[in-house]
Amino acid sequence: MPDENILEVENLVHVYRTGGKAVRAVNGVSFSVRRGETFGLVGESGCGKTTTGRMIVKLLDITAGAVRYNGRDVTRIRRKEELMRFRREVQMIFQDPYASLDPRKKVRDIVAEGIDAHRLAATRQERDERVEELLGTVGLNRSFASRYPHEFSGGQRQRIGIARALAVNPKFVVCDEPISALDVSIQAQVVNLLKELQEKKNLTYLFIAHDLSMVKYISDRIGVMYRGRLVETGPADEVYERPLHPYTKSLISAIPRPDPVSERVRRRIPYIPGPDRGESCRLREAMPGHFVRCDEAGNF
Repeated sequence: MPDENILEVENLVHVYRTGGKAVRAVNGVSFSVRRGETFGLVGESGCGKTTTGRMIVKLLDITAGAVRYNGRDVTRIRRKEELMRFRREVQMIFQDPYASLDPRKKVRDIVAEGIDAHRLAATRQERDERVEELLGTVGLNRSFASRYPHEFSGGQRQRIGIARALAVNPKFVVCDEPISALDVSIQAQVVNLLKELQEKKNLTYLFIAHDLSMVKYISDRIGVMYRGRLVETGPADEVYERPLHPYTKSLISAIPRPDPVSERVRRRIPYIPGPDRGESCRLREAMPGHFVRCDEAGNF
């Protein structure tokens, strides 16, 4: 796998202001994603995962820090033409397949949103043929193009969302909890589809989820977030099998086991955060490629 980074996130900060208070939803997050890999971002609800993903695709303003895509700081993009070029290469698959599709539009028009915006089809026929091809790519019947979103199951709607993201031939896709709203039986189908599309189209993913077992399955490397900060990053197998941060250990201990015997004796590890050590804590390399947030003495 190439070592070249397609995405670099440096000291990313986002502050929400609510009720006269400032809340740091993302607080100094830094990581990189190599071309062709899947980087999994995992953590409990409210830890800042989705906010991070939305800043990367410029759906949210960045309070501080930088996002570099192919070496260029996207926070400095101002002109509409530059933004359109960026959006053609970087797409997002949204969490809720029910809310992310316009119920008033037919599937044909939903999938073709990017095609229309970027003028990628010269004629109506070419546009429709491209939509039908995309539906076939994500495992849907081409005749579904003339139907409305409410006529489909959650898994089918998420496939429509994936087809929409692929319509502009992106190179980098942010998958924002694309399986969390789906039944367990459908989740594996969607994840396997994403893996298959990645191989066929040479895609790079940022895969955001709270299910560490599913993130391990699809990801090459994993970043664990807690309260707006990255607390551990490393190769997926390494983080899963040899976690270093107490929060990561707690997350892994909460994963249900399919074997009823071992599930009966599974011991949950509660996470009790220690005092905030401020700037003395940062990501430090404990093993090659495996980083954990701690101070010089190894305190979390």
